[in-house]
Amino acid sequence: MTAPDATETGAVPDGETARFVRRPAVGSGVIALAAGSVAVALVADAALQREVLRLAVVGVLAFGVGGRFVRRGGTALGALGALVALGGGLVVLVAIGQAATRPPQVTHRIELLPGIVGLWTLSAALAPARFGWSRALIDVGTGFVFLGVLVTGVTQGAGPTALLLATLATILAWDAAENAVSVGGQIGVQPGARTLRAELAHTGVAASVGASAIAIVLGVARLGIDGLPFGALVALVLGSVILVLGSDR
Repeated sequence: MTAPDATETGAVPDGETARFVRRPAVGSGVIALAAGSVAVALVADAALQREVLRLAVVGVLAFGVGGRFVRRGGTALGALGALVALGGGLVVLVAIGQAATRPPQVTHRIELLPGIVGLWTLSAALAPARFGWSRALIDVGTGFVFLGVLVTGVTQGAGPTALLLATLATILAWDAAENAVSVGGQIGVQPGARTLRAELAHTGVAASVGASAIAIVLGVARLGIDGLPFGALVALVLGSVILVLGSDR
């Protein structure tokens, strides 16, 4: 859904009129950021990489929370949210600078940088500055996270199982973020709206599909079939997962 933020109105119990505000759902947004962080952590497994990543995650969360406060409106709350978002953005910039300079190995730098940029972009998608931008930012953000996974695969910085799990976490981040936008576009942030159970159920189904795909990949790989590249099998099965999860987009 790419509808603008909000101008529709609806009746509230006391007879007053309330604006219908389209905004990504909080529950799925948190799940998306958590899954994206796990994906980056799985491939950035050096101690220094993890240290920089923890700093980046703190900044990303502050940026997203501050952005939500800004979007809720109100002079005092909006000003506080702007300060929190600005502080979070500065922390992320510091983390990006550290990721680009501190790790002694260049491969560790290029494994970590796309993931941090992707998490920041994903946080911006779920704040967001404008609801209509959310889906594009989600694609860009999770694309950067997956780029870090691909780079690690090329540099052989992580084993096949870690790469599989990181890929699954990236897909779950994308799917949860998309679901946050869908739920927020249909229900908005109306008082009393309870969507967390449905959001968790959606994530559970997506995780089950992904876990089944990983089990198939690892199972077939253990058979040791000649002429069957492991990478090609991974791409085929996980591509199928993306098609299944994205079929209702």
